Amino acid sequence: MRYLPLLLLLAAAASASDGVHRAQEAFLLGQKGLAEAADGAPESPAMREERLAAASALLPLAAEPDPLVRAAAVEGLGKTGAAESEAALLAAARDPDAAVRAEAALAFFRQRLLKRVPEYSTAAVTALATLGGDQDAEVRWRAVYAFSRWAEPRAAQVLTTALHSADPRQRLFALRGLTKLGPLPPAPLLDEDPYVRAESVGAYGPTPASFRDPSPHVRAAAAAWSGSHPVSPAARSELERMADSDTAMPRGESLVALARLGAPGGRFAAARADRHWWVRSKAYEATSLTAGSEEAVAAGLDDPDPRVAAGAMEALAASSPTYAGARIAAVLRDAKAPLELLGTAADAAAARGPEMTEALLDALKTGAPGLTAEVRGTIRKALRAAAEARPDDASRIAAALAAFPEMTDSPRRFKHLSRPASVVIKTEKGVVVIELDPAAAPNHAAAFVDSVKRRLYDGTVWHRIVSGFVVQGGDPRGSGWGDDGWRLEDEPSRRRFLRGTVGMPKAGKDTGGCQLFFSLVPTPHLDGRYTVFGSVVSGLDVLDRLEPGDRIISARLKKG
Repeated sequence: MRYLPLLLLLAAAASASDGVHRAQEAFLLGQKGLAEAADGAPESPAMREERLAAASALLPLAAEPDPLVRAAAVEGLGKTGAAESEAALLAAARDPDAAVRAEAALAFFRQRLLKRVPEYSTAAVTALATLGGDQDAEVRWRAVYAFSRWAEPRAAQVLTTALHSADPRQRLFALRGLTKLGPLPPAPLLDEDPYVRAESVGAYGPTPASFRDPSPHVRAAAAAWSGSHPVSPAARSELERMADSDTAMPRGESLVALARLGAPGGRFAAARADRHWWVRSKAYEATSLTAGSEEAVAAGLDDPDPRVAAGAMEALAASSPTYAGARIAAVLRDAKAPLELLGTAADAAAARGPEMTEALLDALKTGAPGLTAEVRGTIRKALRAAAEARPDDASRIAAALAAFPEMTDSPRRFKHLSRPASVVIKTEKGVVVIELDPAAAPNHAAAFVDSVKRRLYDGTVWHRIVSGFVVQGGDPRGSGWGDDGWRLEDEPSRRRFLRGTVGMPKAGKDTGGCQLFFSLVPTPHLDGRYTVFGSVVSGLDVLDRLEPGDRIISARLKKG
C-alpha cells in the first residue's frame, strides 16, 4: 500500500459514523478499481496493489447493518475484484434490501466487464438468474443487463422470459443477449419502444413496416440488416427510396446497404456531393465497398468539411489498406491538416502498427504543440507499441516521446452554482429541459452553465447518435474533436447513467470539456467512469428523434 490517499480513504471508511459518509467512502474505495493512467497506459503494479487493498477494505463494509453502505460496498467490489469478492456478492444477491440486490447484479457484470473474472461462475449465473425473476423491477432489468454483452447459454431461459416482460429495459437487454446465442425464440416485432423495435429488426430482420417506421432508429436498423442479408425486390426498392429521400441516419445506412448488396460505385456519386455532411460521409463509406473505388474515396480527403474528410479517411483505411498507407502518412506530416482528419489518420496509423513509426514521429514534430490531448495520446500510445515491437528503435522513440510529453495544463475551475439550475435546449426536433445536479458534479454543472450563458451551444449540432446508446453534441467544431480551450477534472459519483442522464464525454482521464451526451437507455458500463451532471426532466421523446447534424438552436437558463 504505497499511497497516502488510499490510507486516508481506509481510515475514513473505518471511522465515519454516518451512513451517508461511510457509503461515500466505500464508493471512493471502489473507484480504485477504475483508476486509469493519464496517458492510457495499462494498470501498473502500484495501481494493482491499491485496487486489491481497496477490495480488502470493502469486504467488511459489504456486511454493514446500513443498506446504503452495503450497496456502495457491493458496487465497489464489482470494480475492484479480488478472489474473495464473489462470496460477498452472492450474499448481496440474497440481501433483503432491493438496492443491495440491484448492486449485486451489476457487480457481477462489472467484474466480468473489467476482466476481474474470465467468465461467470456457475454460482454467479444462478444468482443472476434468480435476480432476473426478482420482485423488484429495478433488480430484474439489471440482472438481464448482466447477460446482454456476452454469449451466455446458461442464461437462455432467463432472457427468453424477459423478452416478454412489460418493462422495455428488460426486453431490450434480453434481445441483445439472445442475439448472441443463435436462433431466437419467437417475439413480437411491433413493440411500443423504438429501441426495442430497432433491436428486434437487428435480431429478426425487418418487416415491410420497418422501412417506414416513424423512428429513424428503426428505419436505419432495417437498412443495416438488409445490407448483410438477401433481400426481396420490395425491400431493395425501399432501400433505394430511403437512400435518395429519407432523413440523415436511415439515408446513410441505406447507402451503405446498397453498396453491400452490389450497387455499382457510380450509384453514390450524387450522394458524395450532397449538402448534408453526414450523408456525404456515409456515401464515401458506401463507395469504399465497391471495386476500384480507391481514387474516388481518396478524393473525399479534400472535402471542405473536415468531418467528411475524416469519414473518407476512415473508409479508405478500412477498405484499401495498401493504397491508404501513403495517404495516412501524408496527412500525419501535413501541418495544415484539419484536426478531424489528423486524428482519424493517427487512429488508422496506430492500427497499422510499427510500419507507421516514422510518420507518427513526424506528426509529433509537425503538429506539436497544437495537437489535442486525444490526438497526442493516440500517437504516443502507437509509438510505445512500436518501441516494444522494434527494440532497435526503442531509444529513439523514447527520446521523441520525452520531447513531446502528455499535455499537463491544469483543469479549469469554475465558480460553483449557488442554487439549483435548469437549462432549456431548443433543437430542430423540439425542446429538451435539463435539471443540473451541482451536488454530484459542482464543477461540471458550473462549466455547463457558463457555456450556456456565453451561448456557446447556439447553432452547434448533435454530431454523434448511437441507436440504443447515446446522443452527443455541443462541440463548437461539430465533429466530436473540438472543445472550448479548457478541460475538466473528472467528478465521478454514485449517480447512475439511466435513460435521460446527462454526462460528459472524454478522451481519457480528466479530459472533459464543453460537450455533453444523453443516455438513450440505461448504460451501467459508464457508471463511475464518466461524470454525471444532470438529467432530462422534459423532452425525452425529442432525444429519440434526433439525428446526426440536427442543430441546437439555443440553450438558455430556465427562468426561476
